[in-house]
Parts: sequence; structure tokens; C-alpha cells
Amino acid sequence: MFEYQQDERDVNVLKTVLPLMSRHAAGYHPISYAVWYEYAKGTQVDLHREVDEELRRAERLSTTSTYTIYSKYLVEPAEKALITARTGLLELVEQVKLAVLDANRDTAGFDTKLNSFQRQLSTATTIQDLGGHINEMLAETQRVGSGFGKLTNHLERSQAEVKRLTDELHKVREDALTDNLSGLLNRRGFDRELQRMARENGMADYLALIMLDIDHFKKVNDTYGHPLGDRVIAAVGEVIRRCVGLTGVAARYGGEEFAVLLPARGAEFAQSLAQTIRLRVEEGKIRRRQAEEPIGGVTVSAGVAVWRGEGEVDSLVERADQALYASKRGGRNRVTVYDLPSDQHSGAIAATAAE
Repeated sequence: MFEYQQDERDVNVLKTVLPLMSRHAAGYHPISYAVWYEYAKGTQVDLHREVDEELRRAERLSTTSTYTIYSKYLVEPAEKALITARTGLLELVEQVKLAVLDANRDTAGFDTKLNSFQRQLSTATTIQDLGGHINEMLAETQRVGSGFGKLTNHLERSQAEVKRLTDELHKVREDALTDNLSGLLNRRGFDRELQRMARENGMADYLALIMLDIDHFKKVNDTYGHPLGDRVIAAVGEVIRRCVGLTGVAARYGGEEFAVLLPARGAEFAQSLAQTIRLRVEEGKIRRRQAEEPIGGVTVSAGVAVWRGEGEVDSLVERADQALYASKRGGRNRVTVYDLPSDQHSGAIAATAAE
């Protein structure tokens, strides 16, 4: 949902919202209030312009216009897709209800007519009478069958539309958890996977975490510019994705920092994988342009930690972060493993560097 950032003008904005809504006969509900709040605040120029145009045209915001503006300017893509899907499904349900009613009207009295045909057939005295009754019965049966055929076709179309909406929601849900630059999970996706793995693993097995950070990334941006910095992030993300494969889940944790979750894996495996990633990044070549020499010196530092149900799973991230920054302090381009002490409540840290 759209987040409001409180500032010193909020009190004055609040004082103007309700009079504005009253003056323009606006509906008093949260969505209407959100639109008028943003209009009064004036920070969204396009929203303000669209409301003004609507007011010049009709002197008030209709319910449809209010929801359209809200959806256009104040709703995140995932929520917008949810609203669209929900609206589409409600329309489908209404259409199916109407189709069922039409079919019911077609079949209303059909049993009575069949009983009548039965009586007429039993009392028919000539071939002509019998043929006439049969033709009437066939025509009535075809009429009812046509109604059911229409209902069947409508249900099939509705089923296809439901599948389309479901696929669209699934894609939006995936997009909401994916980092566009690296193609890995984003921070939200990482947090969800961390909690899921913690629930599934519990005390039964290890859960290892590798935290990685691109060394001197600010220098890369300052020297070559942000477009190349983005290419470095994408390239490192691709190295991580290839190295991790199906053994775990990789994410861009934020900025130039990455994370790899490894269920049912211990420190030794995680350290080995972190070393592989580190070496692949160090050996990689990233060019500014197709014809230019590659830039050099792109390396990563890494920290490894393991969780086996001791305390909150968030402690795993804290320990891996501590190991990562031990690598930074130790000279960068190295892997440090957080060695959990035997007394897990002592808070002591023992880290070993592996270059």
C-alpha cells in the first residue's frame, strides 16, 4: 500500500481535506479520503491535475473516478493486480449467475411440457397426430438444450478468464519478490524464504547463510558511472545464481550486498561455495562497452554462518553479517566463517578467514 510520510504540513492538510470533500460531495470512505488527502497535500502533480480536470468537467469526483485515480496513483502493482483480479472475478460470478438464470428460464416448465407430451402421445389416434407431437417435443428439447449449451460455453469462457487472472496474479506475486537488476530474489523474497526454511528445518537440520558484498563498489560507481555499476551488480548476481544452482536460494539483499540460503547444509559446504563464488567473480571480465578493455578489480567479500534452531533465525543474519565485516576488515576478497562457540549464549565470536 502507498505509504504516507508525515511532515510539518500534515496538520494543515488534515484541516483542509474534510471541507474539500464536503464541498465536492465526495464519498466518506478510506479510498476517497486517501485521494483527497493527496490532492490537498499537492505533492503528486499528476494526481492533482487529474482531479482538477474531473472537477472542471463534473464539479465532483464520481465513485468510478475516485477508484480509478486511487488505483492509478496510490496503489502498488501487486495490490493493483489483486484489485483488478478481484473485480474481474466478481464480474465473472455475476455473468455466470445471469447465464444460470437464463438456463433456468429455458428449463422452467419443461417437466410439465414433457408430461403433457406423454399424455398427448398416449392418446394419439393417428400417425399425423403422433408425428406432430414428436416434432413439438423435439423442438422443445432443442430449445432447452440450446440454453444449456450457452451456459456451458459461458462457463468455459469464464474458466479461461479465471486461469488468465490467476496466472497474472502469480506473475505479479513473483515480480514483487524479484530484484529486477540481478534477477534474484529481493529483500522481501529473502525474508520470506528465510522464515519458511526456518519453519521447515526447525531443530532437525542445518540452515547455512552466506552474505556477500562487492568490494569497493562505491569506487566502481564513482570511476565508471552508475550504468556500469548496475552491470557489475547484474554480473555478480549471475555468477551467484550459476554457482548456487538448485542447492539453495540466492537474493540481492540490498545495494551491492547479496545473500545465499542453503537448507540442510553446514559451514563446510557453505564456505566452499562462498569460495567458489569469490573466485568466479575475481576471474570474471566486465567491459564498459563491447570494444573496450574490461575493467579490473571486481571482487567480493563473504561471511558464513549456520543456524540450527538456536534462538531466533534473525540471529543467523546477524552472525553472517559479522563474519562478512570481519572479511572486510581483514583485507577484503576473502571468506570468513562464523564459528559458533560451545556456549551459545555467551555471545563470543570466533571467526576464521579463508582466502
